[in-house]
Amino acid sequence: MSKLQVSTDVPTEVHFVRVFDAPKKLVIKAMTTPELIKKWMGGKRAVVTVAEADVRPGGRYRNAFRTHEGFEFAFVGTYHEVSDDRIVFEEQFEGQPGSSRITCTFSEEGGKTTMNMVMSFPTQEMRDQVLATGMADGMAETYETLENLMKQL
Repeated sequence: MSKLQVSTDVPTEVHFVRVFDAPKKLVIKAMTTPELIKKWMGGKRAVVTVAEADVRPGGRYRNAFRTHEGFEFAFVGTYHEVSDDRIVFEEQFEGQPGSSRITCTFSEEGGKTTMNMVMSFPTQEMRDQVLATGMADGMAETYETLENLMKQL
């Protein structure tokens, strides 16, 4: 059973909740540090070939991937808010029109961190197209890799 809870109750949003067995500071560090992103973000499906992150309001990021079948793609975006418990950014599939706005909030209790993520899309059609890619399954797998990495840090 996946530790990632996914909800699509709002027509233009996807809500994710994931509890990590790690302190909030470590979770955020692993999610925003290029050297660490390369170690977890591709999961078992792809390797991260480029991880760039200027983690500040107005800063940009780019994460490029190569699947084991040789397919290459990247996500790019801009950070809007960055704090000790909240990160808001735009994300776009490089070279494709449209983007989503992602709001991540982090809370810690007893050494465990709960991440609440909301992906907001301009239309329900765009949200449904993104979901149809298997994105939620890939995220669940990737966050499992992230949690395993944090045990080593």
